[in-house]
Amino acid sequence: MKRVGEPVPEAGVWPAVVVGAGAAGLMAGLFAARAGSPPLILESRPRPGAKIRISGGGRCNLLPSRLRLDDFHTRADPRILRRLLHSWSLRQLTAFFERELGVALTEEPGGKVFPSSGSSSEVLVALLAAADRAGARIRSGFRVEGLLPIDGEGGARFELASARGERLRCRRLVLATGGLAAPGTGSDGRGLELARGLGHRIEPTHPALVPLLAPEGPWTGLAGVSLPARLRAVRGERELEAREGDLLFTHRGFSGPVVLDLSRHLTAPRAEGVELRARWLGAGAPDWEEGLLAGGRGGVGPLLAKHLPRRLARALCSIASVPAERKLSELSRAERSGLLRVLTDCELPVEGDEGYRKAEVSAGGVALGEVEPASLESRRLPGLHLTGEILDATGRIGGYNFLWAWVSGRLAGEGLAAGLASDGA
Repeated sequence: MKRVGEPVPEAGVWPAVVVGAGAAGLMAGLFAARAGSPPLILESRPRPGAKIRISGGGRCNLLPSRLRLDDFHTRADPRILRRLLHSWSLRQLTAFFERELGVALTEEPGGKVFPSSGSSSEVLVALLAAADRAGARIRSGFRVEGLLPIDGEGGARFELASARGERLRCRRLVLATGGLAAPGTGSDGRGLELARGLGHRIEPTHPALVPLLAPEGPWTGLAGVSLPARLRAVRGERELEAREGDLLFTHRGFSGPVVLDLSRHLTAPRAEGVELRARWLGAGAPDWEEGLLAGGRGGVGPLLAKHLPRRLARALCSIASVPAERKLSELSRAERSGLLRVLTDCELPVEGDEGYRKAEVSAGGVALGEVEPASLESRRLPGLHLTGEILDATGRIGGYNFLWAWVSGRLAGEGLAAGLASDGA
């Protein structure tokens, strides 16, 4: 993509500027340019697309293979989110990457879609090349520290100031600065503060898709153990959400896809009283009650270890206060009940999370009710469009948050171009 040094257009005013060269920003820039309004894309880091490059361990899980509304969370009316998500179907998105960008895709077990090359760099290079062909320009190393609405010469609506004191003006603007997760990639929350300063309502932010911490004890001694589980986030008798997938024990607590999916319930500002409960092996679990009632001279530990990792089997016996060597025929009713509970509805004690540094996304952000669904233009500040993780929409693990970036980026880019046309620019 064309890089520019000191960006000073003829009239001193850029018609269109996109702040942020991540997934949503590059998509916004591409579609604004395709619609006849090639923008200047500003990126705070030396190179664009940092989060794309590191995603999926460098492989870039860029889409899921199927989509349901409950794969996403927002505090807004879910009908708004449904309208946004359905504006660009999965089938159309797949065709866009394969036919228009030339990125062959492969669906892997679990419904995750990756570039067939296994390289996130291929996705980034294809996006940059497409934006370049469409006429977009990029400037790296421009961190926006100030953003003011103005009524300026040449129809300028906004003035942006960099961390080094540089200033530029534009008629329309897309904020695609990300949220708070993985701050090393440039998503450090500055865009949220700019939006707040412009009067937008910000839903409380917190880490999502983040590993959880456990207190020192039997759980932290299981590092490296992995198995399927059905997890439930509950508050009292109310089930908030249930998911099934792989769970991984770490030196500090719990991770794996199923933990990441439910983590937002434990990290939310009002998470008091929320518990995480596990049914080991999920739908593939044996009839534990029948096995424990069978009696015989076999031990409890060997019975559990037939189906569960040995270290976990011994830990569950310890948590239930039943010696692993205890014969099944010697179990009391209370011991069977305790074992059944830790096998089918085991509380996982959580005392924190790994924070934004390890989170894949942040939940919360600019409320969806603050933007027009068709263009993602701010209802508070005409000419400003918001897209991607800066908005209050969070997907599950498995390509859903990239899907949100692609879909919302396209809407913002096309909305910006349509706005410029109606402005007479």
